[in-house]
Amino acid sequence: MTRKTIHALVAIIVGLVLLLVVLRTGDIDSTQMAGQELLPEFKSVANDVSKLRIVRPTGEEEVTIRREDKRWMISARDDYLADLGKLRNLIIGLADAQVVEEKTSNPAHYAKLRVDDPEEGGKGTKVVLSGPSFTYSLVLGNTAQGNKRYARIADEATSYLIDQELDIPETAGDWLVPDIVDVDAGDVRRVTIAHADGETIVIEKSEREQTNFEVADIPEGRELSYATVGNGVAGALAKLTLDDVRAGEESSPTTTTTYETWDGLTVTAEVVSDDDSSWIAFSAGPTDEESAADDPAAEINARVSGWQYQIADYKKNLLTRRWEDILKAADE
Repeated sequence: MTRKTIHALVAIIVGLVLLLVVLRTGDIDSTQMAGQELLPEFKSVANDVSKLRIVRPTGEEEVTIRREDKRWMISARDDYLADLGKLRNLIIGLADAQVVEEKTSNPAHYAKLRVDDPEEGGKGTKVVLSGPSFTYSLVLGNTAQGNKRYARIADEATSYLIDQELDIPETAGDWLVPDIVDVDAGDVRRVTIAHADGETIVIEKSEREQTNFEVADIPEGRELSYATVGNGVAGALAKLTLDDVRAGEESSPTTTTTYETWDGLTVTAEVVSDDDSSWIAFSAGPTDEESAADDPAAEINARVSGWQYQIADYKKNLLTRRWEDILKAADE
């Protein structure tokens, strides 16, 4: 082998080594961190998280959820309770998150993965978790491969593909505990819909086993639009969930709808019109002094007292039915 050949081989080897260095430090995927925790040591303090802040791109709602004692509350919704299941899933997911592979370290390429910081004009979702003596801040990007996600520690250059999808509700309203009340139609004995202008509709059963609800005092010469029209009204409080919530405001209800059950529970819904929207305050109590429904009423009141809710339109419409909504047209 000549000296010229040896020099050529050395040059090739050096070139290959340099290429390998470029590939491992450039913008090509690497598995150097594979299997390591995204947030080292976070698992040991995850139970001590007391505040969660979620920042989305400019123009989208920022969400702050904080813990006081054992209550997690959403600041943007007058400290209404947050859904513990959703919080738990996110915190556990971050504690368990492991790196699948390294991705770009070039800020010019962050936007492609959406790991660019929204507080700096980026399109990622920033999650900041803090406790008595720690703060973890990261930017979550696009989901990938169906059950993974891109992520970057906020003050570090390298981004990663991690093994957790991490579902993050988009708005403060999506973080709320959804349940309001749950009164099954089979437990309802009577519903009274009383409008502020005096119009009143009563639907009821004379026996619990009766299949359909009857509508009382139908106007003379008029007929129900269909025979079972009262059944939908009776079921409006079954598994009732919120769309949004606010602290209760003093105002006169436009409609007051009262549900009485066979077990002696009364649930009242006071509907307030606010510009183009409606808010509903709920309360519960015994049907009469001899009723044994105090405990269910107390449980409901502990949850709903002091709040007004927005619910699905079709449910709200059932609570505010008028005669014209349940009768055939006068000329039929």
